[in-house]
Amino acid sequence: MNPRAALLLLAFALPAQAATLDQEIEAFLQVPSVVGREEPMAELVANRLAGLPVERDALGNVIATVGSGSPRRLVACPMGEPGYVVSRILDNGYLRLVPSSGLSPGGLWDQAHQGQTVVIGGSGGSGGSRGWVPGAVVLPSVHLMQGRSRPPEKPFAVDDAWVDVGAESAAEVQALGIRLLDAVALVRRPSLMAGGLIAGPSSRFKGACAAVAETARRLHASPGKGTTVFAWTTLDLLNGKGLEHLALKRGPFDEVLLVSPGFGWRIEGENFLPATLPRPGSGLLGAGDLPAGFPAQAADHVALTSDPSYAQPPWSKARVGYIGLPALYRDSPVETIALADAGRLADALETALAGRKPTASPSPALPPPPAIVETTAGHEAVAGLLSTLISRYGVSGAEGPVREEILRQLPSWAKPEVDASGNIVLTIGQGKEHVLFVAHMDEVGFRVKEILPDGRLSLETRGGLLPTAWEAQAALVHGEKGSVPALFEPREGWIAADKYAPEGPLTVFLGVSSAKEAEALGIRAGSSTVTMPKRMFRIGPHRVLARGFDDRNGCTALILALRQIDPAKLKTKVTFSWAVQEEVGLVGSAELARRFPDVDRVHPVDTFVSSDSPIETDRLGWAPLGKGAVLRAMDNSDQTPRPLIDRFLDLGARNNIPLQLGMTGGASDGLAFTANGPEMLPFSWPGRYSHSPIEVADLRDVESLVRLILAAISE
Repeated sequence: MNPRAALLLLAFALPAQAATLDQEIEAFLQVPSVVGREEPMAELVANRLAGLPVERDALGNVIATVGSGSPRRLVACPMGEPGYVVSRILDNGYLRLVPSSGLSPGGLWDQAHQGQTVVIGGSGGSGGSRGWVPGAVVLPSVHLMQGRSRPPEKPFAVDDAWVDVGAESAAEVQALGIRLLDAVALVRRPSLMAGGLIAGPSSRFKGACAAVAETARRLHASPGKGTTVFAWTTLDLLNGKGLEHLALKRGPFDEVLLVSPGFGWRIEGENFLPATLPRPGSGLLGAGDLPAGFPAQAADHVALTSDPSYAQPPWSKARVGYIGLPALYRDSPVETIALADAGRLADALETALAGRKPTASPSPALPPPPAIVETTAGHEAVAGLLSTLISRYGVSGAEGPVREEILRQLPSWAKPEVDASGNIVLTIGQGKEHVLFVAHMDEVGFRVKEILPDGRLSLETRGGLLPTAWEAQAALVHGEKGSVPALFEPREGWIAADKYAPEGPLTVFLGVSSAKEAEALGIRAGSSTVTMPKRMFRIGPHRVLARGFDDRNGCTALILALRQIDPAKLKTKVTFSWAVQEEVGLVGSAELARRFPDVDRVHPVDTFVSSDSPIETDRLGWAPLGKGAVLRAMDNSDQTPRPLIDRFLDLGARNNIPLQLGMTGGASDGLAFTANGPEMLPFSWPGRYSHSPIEVADLRDVESLVRLILAAISE
């Protein structure tokens, strides 16, 4: 038996490891549960109640009843979260959206989806779950915001939302399994931070729902006096009918405890206004008629039954109390709670319901996170290498992880060097003509400018980007001791904000409360960089979605071209180079230009920022994805002479290489060489949504780019 098979048998023989409540909360945060489409969360809740008598009623509520007799109690928690559903599938393959809930989480909730990866689908027609399909809510390309094109004044709204799922037609969307009314939600990226804090969409409800499941397990083993109905309800943020149905069909009750979305709101006249929630770790929240001794602090609270669009559930003479968890950044994608508060809630509920001190309960092993369905067939060579390079983080000036991976991926015969600037340089072949190819290793992001006294981080940008695409999102801080989970803070007044752009620079919250604690995590001002968690998704038949294709696509193309070259047969001297700090002033390529002043021809291998998007004008940057590599003949810094353009168009035609010709915004590494007088023509791949978390490329174009590089060398 081989060792791997033996290990697999051993793994199956071992009992599944029980989960802690903290792990359960993280699992709850991994599950999108758009209101009206709560089936995936209902499945997880049922999984956590293994061994209990679990039912699903007509409206999809999950119900577990323990004990018997009087008094009759209800403990209910909402499963739904704000989100969207697919409202149109267009002929060009894009999706349009409408909100799934009549209750808006606040002024910048829609904007927090622009420039972000979302998942679509999640539930089958019979109630069973199916996988989620990745996509991207599009935003303008930074490089195409020229002249009259500027960021808007007003916040982004769902009316302006277009979702790119990598499809070129409505038929391709259908082939992905996407349908009208499918749920759409942000991809899950829970941030487990220092200080026992965790952040993610609707964390205060999901943390509470996990705590209620823990309480149900404890009472199932020893219910105490009376009957307790535990329920996880649907439609709470839409029309409240899940809870109302529960009251009608399962009542009457003597006591009702509701995990309430109403904390953090107050009524002033006829208006609902946001109020500040207590900080995580400060203790439970309570309002209404709570059990005697229930350890909760008072907080601003508005019962949903105060809203005339909701019917008052028929509680009869029941005592109704409202409970909740304190949170930071309420109703944002980085809503933050203390894990300890969820434990306190489970303990307090057990004490109130069973009249005893808290006890431990066995917890089933957790299921895997929800599946994200991706294309797996085709373009394996380029997709595999590209995914590996994308997984390495390399903000300008901190390209080390990317450089190390590129060196690992080069052919075994290659003998590269790393120069004093950090560029990788490999020169092969011989001959009078010297041709140089250069791609850049760095990506846009942030650097820690200052560690503030309270432990938050003040940032400076590294490269051109739209800060709104990072605000209120998960973050990673890359310090001396590794990557530290964090979050980009929402601006003050998030819920009521009426401006698109934040007024000042972004800040990062680590979960600590002092500069000393931040430094203990290995974070240093002036050197630590900040990015967003990322991975590459295959979308549609041929396309990919990730942050950092600019310029990991170029790096990939050079590596793949090298793997097809026999250096002993080259009749031309060729230098392959991977440069640093392109995004902050062509620093690496300037060093290369000083080192190789007499190079005859230079081909920067970089992005062609394409206007192939429904929100861009096609007057600049027109190069559709999937139509081949691009000769980037003009940008903001250079224009290529016509004879050189024609020469390479002819080269493409003779070698049956699909090529496009275009002009776009930005500059390339080739600018550093221009004064030396070589022929210079950038080779590019068309990319959507430049310098954002959702860059989209077509693998066919990268393959075309590899062929172009090889033809340029052989000719």
